[in-house]
Amino acid sequence: MTKERWIGIAVAVATVVATLLLLALLPANSRVSYDCTDPTERERIREIALKGIDDGLQNAISHLFDVWQKDPTTSQPQRAQVGTTNAINAHIRARQHTLAWSPPICDAEKPK
Repeated sequence: MTKERWIGIAVAVATVVATLLLLALLPANSRVSYDCTDPTERERIREIALKGIDDGLQNAISHLFDVWQKDPTTSQPQRAQVGTTNAINAHIRARQHTLAWSPPICDAEKPK
């Protein structure tokens, strides 16, 4: 390996270590904080998020198929399969996170 490649690897490793260290030092509650909402609005937001996630999967599958149609190489079916698997896994995780999402409910006396 060349000296430049070693330097590049060292910089990449240092960047990853520094990022992980910073993330570990941040308080857990400072990472995500949602404003309070009423239950009706929370469910409306959840429906919008789920629709967006479903639309995203449909768009990803359509894009993968479009690429497959335009690329007749023998490696394309496997590449499309990997892309489909990634899209489906992302869809499943996004739905799970959206269904588990639970912002605080606003008290009647507190302003929203």
